[in-house]
Amino acid sequence: MQIELLEQMSCPYCGGRFAVQRAVSRDDDRLSYGLIECRCFTFPVVDGIVLLSLAKGYGGAEEALQPYVPLQVAALHYLERDDVPGLRAWIRRHAPFAAELMDGTNENYLDFSSRVARQLRREVDVFLDEYGRYEVLGTPRSSVRRAARRVIAAFQDRVSSAEEPQLPTAADYYQARYFSPRVNAMALQFAAFPETGRILSLCCGHGVFENLLRVQGHPAEVVSLDGQFLNLLITRQFADHGGSYICHDVQFPLPFRSGTFDGVFSSTCLPEIPTQQTFAGEAIRVTTDRGWTDFDSIWNTDVGVSRVDPQRDYRFCQNFFGTLDDYVPMFQACAGPRRRLGIDVPNTPAAYVDGPGWAFGADIEAVLDGRADQEMSVVVLGPDFPGFVEPDRGWLRAGELAASLAFVTSRRGDQIELRRRPEFEILHPLFASSQFSGYPESATIELERVQDVDYLTALYAAGLVSLVPTAFTSDAQRRLPAAGATPIPPARPEREASDTPTPGANGGAHD
Repeated sequence: MQIELLEQMSCPYCGGRFAVQRAVSRDDDRLSYGLIECRCFTFPVVDGIVLLSLAKGYGGAEEALQPYVPLQVAALHYLERDDVPGLRAWIRRHAPFAAELMDGTNENYLDFSSRVARQLRREVDVFLDEYGRYEVLGTPRSSVRRAARRVIAAFQDRVSSAEEPQLPTAADYYQARYFSPRVNAMALQFAAFPETGRILSLCCGHGVFENLLRVQGHPAEVVSLDGQFLNLLITRQFADHGGSYICHDVQFPLPFRSGTFDGVFSSTCLPEIPTQQTFAGEAIRVTTDRGWTDFDSIWNTDVGVSRVDPQRDYRFCQNFFGTLDDYVPMFQACAGPRRRLGIDVPNTPAAYVDGPGWAFGADIEAVLDGRADQEMSVVVLGPDFPGFVEPDRGWLRAGELAASLAFVTSRRGDQIELRRRPEFEILHPLFASSQFSGYPESATIELERVQDVDYLTALYAAGLVSLVPTAFTSDAQRRLPAAGATPIPPARPEREASDTPTPGANGGAHD
């Protein structure tokens, strides 16, 4: 965590300034372990991440994998004694996934995230069994069956290491984001923003946006904020960004002064947050007059979610908007008279190759009336916003791209042959716009052409390739070779994925 940034922040609870109270471990201008203090509380910094939330998160079953409140208290306990080894040992005992990332894992993203998802599925079963005692929530069971389920879950924990990771489906939210056509569209749309000095990534998840910034060589200083400690560690490990990281509950005010950021980006998280207007208003407040605030991927109940879902593994009750039109007056109120509001109903990635696509002013109503998708994105531009720029596609480089996980791949000479996996014949509404015509049953990537930007753009716009971190998968065949790279020999086809969706597929993101 950059000490300079800490000194520019303000407490979300009392409005006071922060000061470093105890620098247990620091490297020049970055604090790795220590305590920061305002006039109301002392907050720990753990492995460079500020634990700023003072409320137990609403992550449901995920709390079993990353017990936030115990972690915060343990950090205060050990760091007051300058005992970093003691804190690290505590984390290994009680948050082993976090400890692996803090120690520096050599595992690739897909394998690591698959292990997390498997463990979470078992915790979800226990979580829903526990709530089943209330009859109207969870999985109604007798107390004997609930106890038996906990014994089975404990046994499954011991054998989990023997399970092989499988390719994700469109419903596996975090993993699927890396090859979603919606994300391809977002990346092309984002390319029209001018370069900025400091960007806030709100509810960063597993770092899809951070990875995009890395690939684009964006010069901005990036601050990643999320309510889940494990998400921040995953973003730092796999998205390869050396920014600042804050664990904070976004239902409270953001811990920054007004106008701190030139750009603020949030994706898929707004409908998941109970205090939607407060969240939107805070994101706009911390944006400069020259900046932009981008709320990507906002949906309503028409995508198939329920406001009350007794089987959901977190937040049984969700205050989703009934129609997309209802968001317009909320954002207008948040933006105020000086900022411009833009609306876009997501289209295919190809629609954003030449420009961003947002509609402003009187055109907003026409865009919403003619929408073909029950999802939209919103941008709020400051009064001094310098304007969109001509999109530069130079960041679409073969060495950063890989064949989409919607396909099983095989190498034949100078080609990658793609065969659509059966579970991607029909796509989840949050995975691809309804305008996206779907994946072909088969396709071919000509490796002799992958240094041609126009060819790469066509592949990317069709969803055949996606931007992935360097350590995304152990399957080197998927990645398109960079210029001058040694050819990769053919390998056996990949294993197929199961049809079992992971938790979180019934309506979107965990923040």
